[in-house]
Amino acid sequence: MKQSQRGSEWLAVRRSLAILQRLMRGPASAKELVDEVLQTVGPDAYPSGEKALQAAFKRDRDNLRHQLEAEFTFDFAEQLYILEDPGPFGYLELSALGLRAIQLLSNTFAGEIGERSEVHHLLDDLISRLPPRARLSLESGTPLLDLDIQQDVDVSPVNQKVWEVVTRAVRAHRKLAFSYLSPQHDDRLPRYHEVAPYQIRYKRGHWYLYAYDLYVRNHYGQEWFDSGHRRFRLHYIQDDERLAVLPTKLSAVQRRAPRFLVHYRLLPVLARGAISRHFDEMHIENLSDGSAEVRGFTNDEWEAVQILLAYGENCVVLGGPEVLRRMERRVRKMAENYGLAR
Repeated sequence: MKQSQRGSEWLAVRRSLAILQRLMRGPASAKELVDEVLQTVGPDAYPSGEKALQAAFKRDRDNLRHQLEAEFTFDFAEQLYILEDPGPFGYLELSALGLRAIQLLSNTFAGEIGERSEVHHLLDDLISRLPPRARLSLESGTPLLDLDIQQDVDVSPVNQKVWEVVTRAVRAHRKLAFSYLSPQHDDRLPRYHEVAPYQIRYKRGHWYLYAYDLYVRNHYGQEWFDSGHRRFRLHYIQDDERLAVLPTKLSAVQRRAPRFLVHYRLLPVLARGAISRHFDEMHIENLSDGSAEVRGFTNDEWEAVQILLAYGENCVVLGGPEVLRRMERRVRKMAENYGLAR
């Protein structure tokens, strides 16, 4: 009996690991996770009855969260399970040289377009598998090499307490409060923010918090509510008495990444070649004059504008509203800087 029980416990562990393995490749439905278990562990991994199978699948999810310490959510709209943190048994342990190589690649290929932009997808996958201490070291370290492809990123270390509090808020799905000292403000005074955090990402040599800005207050008593989706550079979050994980539990809707339409036209000089797929669900329409209209979606309109600016005068942004508004503001300011504004 004891031997059978040990075998059953080991079978449950193998099922949970198979689920983790599938989620590390991307979001998956319940059926996809069950199919992964049956393919990886074996056709008899789950009981044959539907009710018993669902009960075992629920226990596997509980084990994945509480025993293997992986963090995942369920998107009710898409009916998909989404891995947020693989936990200690899913982390990728790299040598110091390996971490330096990731840092070097991130700094070198920031802003690249075309096929070379796919390096970012590889880096995102690798970085998401690193343990927290290794992720933090990416920004605090200094690259030992320079490929001389472009200018190095000016790297500044993230405060250890800021890192711990922010990551705890993201993991616990709770509201986060902090003072944010942005260089964009001429008065050089921090603003107080309360946000719904949903992701931390390493971009262009720096760590950013992606969140929905619920409340903002400045030193002059002015307040703003529901300011929209923003990304905050962790280096500018202050380690002071306002930094805190608040008790408010966030819903799945509040923690869902935004979805922005990206609509642009590439002039013939670019449209005649292979059009890079920078965005999700891209649709390309070739026009009679040789140009092409492209539609896609992104969860970061700032990054979308950076990509489209790299096309220079051969790209005209047509929408969606968030991307177009940001692009118009950027181009207008550039024209002012060059004395071309009318």
